Amino acid sequence: MSLRQVQRIARPTTVEEAWAIRRAAPDASRFLAGGVDLVLYAPPSVTTLIDLSRLGLDGIREEGDDLVLGAMATLSQALESPLVAGSAGGFLRDVLRRVASPPQRNLATIGGAAVRGHPWSDVVTALLVLDAQLETYDGREARLSLAAAGAGEGPSPLVRAIRIPGAWRGSRAAFEKFSRAAVDVAMLNCACSALVERGTCREARVAVGGTPALARRLLDVERSLAGTKLTAVETRAAAEEAARGIEARDDLRASAAYRRRLARVGVERCLESIAGRGEETG
Repeated sequence: MSLRQVQRIARPTTVEEAWAIRRAAPDASRFLAGGVDLVLYAPPSVTTLIDLSRLGLDGIREEGDDLVLGAMATLSQALESPLVAGSAGGFLRDVLRRVASPPQRNLATIGGAAVRGHPWSDVVTALLVLDAQLETYDGREARLSLAAAGAGEGPSPLVRAIRIPGAWRGSRAAFEKFSRAAVDVAMLNCACSALVERGTCREARVAVGGTPALARRLLDVERSLAGTKLTAVETRAAAEEAARGIEARDDLRASAAYRRRLARVGVERCLESIAGRGEETG
């Protein structure tokens, strides 16, 4: 356990108040959501925690065609939500079912999982292929894509919600995770989604994580899939391109060569599932 150095726990009731506290002491303060990462990784400079539990950011709702998950909703809340279950054929629900263990899912929040940036994060990989957006506050409200998050200087903004655009809620999507045990972090994970019209892939998203870097979308692979029928030949070619395109490295979990093999197998499985030629994962 760390956090022995914490001297103050602030409990703001508005996002404006929470941000003012954070901005006043960027090195000495951190936002407190589920707290899983803070207990493990808080730097010794942190003496103030800003408890976000009173800000009303734990709801899951629909806004028009979009699905909006409050940043303070736990992974278990999202997993059990009928709205999440009805999105992209239950894709995000099935991914969350494979994240960590039930006690950890009861604590960890969807906002924390999206922005903490662990290289092995299954949640980030899944949200990337749903074109997820972050709704943030840093003195003003803003919306930015998850893929573009993390840029800029100064303290990271307060994340109010994760928004999944309506178009990608209706996509076909699949996820693959390779790990030594069910609750272990991934040696590599991958996800694919596609907007399919009359048997043709109009647009695709492909992301691979745990390379061991944080997940990123493979834009060249996505472009190669647009306009295709997702035949066996086309999905295999895309999987081979994905294996070549990831920035794989060796670490204690797996070698770069093995990760490239996993990427090829995982992306092909995902695309096969989307095309209806394989079993749904999860």
